Amino acid sequence: MPPRVASYMSSPVITASKNDNLAYIRNLMIRHKVSKVVIIDNSNVIGMISRSDFIRVVFNKRRYIKPLTNILAYEIMTSPVYAIQPGRTIKAAAQAMLKRNIGSLLVLDKNGKLQGIITRTDLVRAYAERYYGCYKVSDFMSDKVPTVNVTHSLYYVIDLMQETGLGKAVVVEGSKPIGVITKVDITFLNIPSLIRSGSVKYYKRPGYTGRRFEGIVRMYTIPLAGDLMTPDPITVRPEEDLAIAADIMVKNGIGTLPVINSEGDIVGLLTKKDVIKALRRL
Repeated sequence: MPPRVASYMSSPVITASKNDNLAYIRNLMIRHKVSKVVIIDNSNVIGMISRSDFIRVVFNKRRYIKPLTNILAYEIMTSPVYAIQPGRTIKAAAQAMLKRNIGSLLVLDKNGKLQGIITRTDLVRAYAERYYGCYKVSDFMSDKVPTVNVTHSLYYVIDLMQETGLGKAVVVEGSKPIGVITKVDITFLNIPSLIRSGSVKYYKRPGYTGRRFEGIVRMYTIPLAGDLMTPDPITVRPEEDLAIAADIMVKNGIGTLPVINSEGDIVGLLTKKDVIKALRRL
């Protein structure tokens, strides 16, 4: 019997009120290690906020438009929210996500009561557990890889993510992958932490200090790809079984695997969405 949504959905669902601010919702995501928060009004589901929504809002027009404490959930949430019943197959869930280009489905019972949520990660786990030997990485990887080098700016990386629609980029040195940048790295970017660690560079010039005295002040530059990336990315080969690659994603909590050849050159990129495409085809 094909596996059902109920076997792989996550529960309970992390929720917030429509009047909660984005700083609070961001903290919920960090605390519970989730990428989606469901927005509730009077016990009714009215929307959802994901990491993609943070990318869209926080970096709108290349600047902060408001403090996160001044932006409320209902202002940026995605609505409507699509749902599936727990008795449907995971293949049906894969088809629904791909058709609507979404990363999750709420799970509602016949009475419309919220039972859980099923995400791309849940479907990738299902593929890893059940479908070894069906496909290779090369069957579904993308050979068009969004790449940057270590000196590309934060804003260039964001623009590239939005243009490609992948929400990720590979940092390369020549043709070798040396890092990966994802929506998570940008959504939860901590500029003060980068400054304290010395990762973000600065230059000095005459100006006014915090107490309005004349003096030499530090002017910090925009974070670069090298500051943001997760270094030494896990990679796979094109001939690897897709279920093994899916298992690597799940066990390491990652959604992107650069694909390399025998010389270590990047030849492709495998994402959770690619695994879900394979699941739909089964």
